[in-house]
This record gives sequence, C-alpha cells and structure tokens, in this order.
Amino acid sequence: MIFSTLVRSLEIDPASHPRGQPHISSASGLAIVGDWFYIVADDENHLIALRSADVEAGSLRMLPLLEARLPTDPAERKRRKRDLEALFHVPGDEGRPPMLVAWGSGSRAQRDFAYIVGLDADGSLAGAARAVSLTRLHDVLRRHVGELNIEAGLVQGDDLCLFSRAHRSAPANGCFRLDLGLAIGFLLADEGAAQVPPVRFAELDLGRIGEVPVGITDATPLVEGGWLLSAVAEDTSNAYDDGRCAGAVLAACSASGKVTWTGRLDGGFKVEGIAFDEQGTLWLTTDADDPGVPSGLRRLPWPLPGYQPQAR
Repeated sequence: MIFSTLVRSLEIDPASHPRGQPHISSASGLAIVGDWFYIVADDENHLIALRSADVEAGSLRMLPLLEARLPTDPAERKRRKRDLEALFHVPGDEGRPPMLVAWGSGSRAQRDFAYIVGLDADGSLAGAARAVSLTRLHDVLRRHVGELNIEAGLVQGDDLCLFSRAHRSAPANGCFRLDLGLAIGFLLADEGAAQVPPVRFAELDLGRIGEVPVGITDATPLVEGGWLLSAVAEDTSNAYDDGRCAGAVLAACSASGKVTWTGRLDGGFKVEGIAFDEQGTLWLTTDADDPGVPSGLRRLPWPLPGYQPQAR
C-alpha cells in the first residue's frame, strides 16, 4: 500500500470564486511548469494557479478560460460543463512556443473542446486562452472505443498521447498516439482548416479492484522514459455518471505502453491529477465528486521503495 501525505485542502477566498464557493471541489488534472502548479477543475471554466514556492500556504488564483458562467443547479451544470479532465504541458521548440492545454473528455458533444494558453519562460501564463473545437478529432477517436472519455494527456518525444478511461461497459482503457507536430498544427489552425492527424491506438488493461475495472485518470512522463498513470476503480457503467470509488492505483508503463509496475494507493481517495515537480516529488490532486467536499493536494516521495525504473 502506498501512503501519500495531504499537504492542503484546495480552499479559496469565496470572493474570488464565480459561485462564492470556499474551495475547489473537482480537481481533475494537474500540471507543474516552472514556478507554477496548475490545476483544472472539471466543473469550472477556469484554471487554478498556485506558485510552487508557496505551495503549502499560498493563495489559489482562478483564471478564466471562458467567460460564460455555468449554472448553479448541479444537474444543469453537469449537462453544460466542458468536463475539462486532462491538463498537460507542451514544451516549446524553434517553431512553437510552450503552451498549456486543458482538454475536454469528449463524453458529450459540448465536451469536444480544448483550451490552449501560451506560457512564458518561468511557466506563467502568457495571454488569454484560445478555445479549440475537438469534434473532428474526437470523432476519429470514437471509432476505436465504445464511449470516449479522455482523462489524461502527455507529450512523449514526438508524440502526443491521449488516454480514454475504462468503466464497466468498456473495461479496457484506450491509448491514442498522434504525431505531436501534426496535432499542434491541428489545434492551432482555424477551425476546419487542418487535417485530423493519423491516430495509433492501443488498449491498456489495468485490471480490476473487486468487480470494478481500473480506469485511467491522469498521466505524467517519467524521467527514465515512459509514463506514470493514476487510475481509479469507479463503479459506473458509462462515461457520464459518477460512481463509488473502490480504490486507486499508480501504474508505470514503458514508452511502448507496457505496464511494468503497479501499486495500490491508500485511503480510497479518487486521485484525478498527478505531476512531478523539478525535484522529482510526485504531487496528486483528489476529487470527491461532491461540491461540498474540498479537493486535496497530496505529496508522495519518488521513487518508492521497490520501484524499479525501466531502461530508456
């Protein structure tokens, strides 16, 4: 069993929250870039930013991705939200500035959207977010899975990897690989102007906890190559409804997508976001699927005892 440490609950000044809520309750993705921790919440239209130098006690900032406010009624809010589940950093190169991408799950038509924000050298946001329709790309991804539910994304070399989450009716996770340059070209082009990049697909089975399939919730690159995944056994039969969390795991995969190590997380927390900081510590965010319960930011020293890094 792997024991993480709660560093803080994601409490916030109610005056800075669009609904006057005193906390963030749906921390669904995490990215650490330079001097900043970034969190995306699946039932908000905002990024949440926190300086890494003051991660334990610093104030959270909510940065709008979209000006439109979501309804306060829970059912209507769920129906209309973008369901931003994946948050990942795209490094810059000679022809491309660094950027942060928040990606919708695609589990409903209104969730076929991503938001792209440029980054400065220190990791701070540079300019306003740009909304991108993912409908044409998600329609291609849907040909490979029964029901799309993108929960994680990462950059690995020249590839963009996207991960769709398993549930009872679709018990295998999906891993989609796209050429990074072509994918970014698609995202930055005017709508309909760029071809959808070719997609390579593979199933990724993380087993079950009891009778419940283990579904991916986030992914982050490992320094030795490959990825680390967070995943939970959420007792639901579709990509829309929430269910009881039967447990959570971490899973390491080689660069080819082969699972090389798994470990069970303590506490029954629904871990939704993971990222390494520059010192190699693993950070985790949790989501209780309850607007009255604050999400948590947790910490885990890495590597764990018994973990064997894979060769590049």
